[in-house]
Amino acid sequence: MTGTPTDATRPPAGDRRLRIALVIEDVGLGGGQERVIAELAPRLARSHDVHLVCFTVRDIDLAGITVHRLRNPRLPLGARALWFALASSHAIRPRDFDVVLAQGGNTLAQNALLAHTGHRERRRVRTDLQRRFGMRSPLRRAWEVVRDHAFVSLEARAVRRCRGRIMTVSRSVREYFLREYDLGPDEVFVTRNGVNHSVFRRDLRDEARPRIRGLLGLAEEEFVALFMGGRWYEKRLAEVVKALPLTREPVRLLVVGNGEREAFEAIAREAGVLERIIFVPHVDRPQEYLAMADCLVAPNPEEPFGLVTLEAAACGLPLLATRTGAALDLIEDGVSGFFVGPDPVEIARRLDELCADRALLAAMSEAVHERAQSFSWDRQAEEIEALMLRFAAEGGERA
Repeated sequence: MTGTPTDATRPPAGDRRLRIALVIEDVGLGGGQERVIAELAPRLARSHDVHLVCFTVRDIDLAGITVHRLRNPRLPLGARALWFALASSHAIRPRDFDVVLAQGGNTLAQNALLAHTGHRERRRVRTDLQRRFGMRSPLRRAWEVVRDHAFVSLEARAVRRCRGRIMTVSRSVREYFLREYDLGPDEVFVTRNGVNHSVFRRDLRDEARPRIRGLLGLAEEEFVALFMGGRWYEKRLAEVVKALPLTREPVRLLVVGNGEREAFEAIAREAGVLERIIFVPHVDRPQEYLAMADCLVAPNPEEPFGLVTLEAAACGLPLLATRTGAALDLIEDGVSGFFVGPDPVEIARRLDELCADRALLAAMSEAVHERAQSFSWDRQAEEIEALMLRFAAEGGERA
């Protein structure tokens, strides 16, 4: 099948085989949106002609998938993303596809969006963090201003092109698009991310907890709060570190991921809690570190979804998180976790409560695990497929 079939040859929408281009820099199971596409592409390929337009692809079954690899430049992440937007726009002929699905502006050829963040919001956050912490040199900051302006412009252009064909990974991202772009409630859809329940599961605790704790020098009875991910300033790790000296209970903090370690060691040293924190670089098996902890702390009020929050819940880890992203569906306050803001006093109070009451901790573990069961990659793929079929049918009718 090449191009869009005519009305005379188009089968009923429910039986129609689409030609789909999924456009993203990298595809793999590492995390973030690249994992979403890694899970989505093979599922769509069971019924449709799927093409990946990307720099790199790894760790997925490519049966039935055509990969169009673009030249991968050695550039910083922001510049690399802008280069990809131009390169993918040149590589894609929109008329050859029923759906060209982008992530929010990473190609000029898109006719549908699967949005996982909001660039206007991220620009506001980075500006505020720079004002508070002065993290960047003047030259680096000047570049980031240019980069953020470009991302915001590309997002706005994508919204104009894809109005009525915008999918978001959470209710909070949907609210962002409705608010920022004056869209109607029937123009933006929610297709929640999923989780692999065979990888992220509660029974890992029996084996992984003693083994990983042994590697880290942690005793079985120690209460360990986990922070996992990158972009530590944006994810509000500073507020978590500053909560530790306010706790009454002997809470330990485990930070897993790559970030500004020296800067955060300095923050911890100034707060007098450096000896209570363990820093571990990015790990290939995050499920084992989720299984060894007692709770996850994720106090970022601008979190679009938070895959790690969902993965933690699937492992039975009680959540301390803000009212955004996946936490909106996973937390019943006081039952499966606690809603917290980026407030050290509030975070400390909830950590003390969990550390002092192991019966509550166990009950929350069971409750949050149960709530995570409604999330699956199959479900998200089915919802996206149904919307793609609808978009393609509406496009054909308009044509």
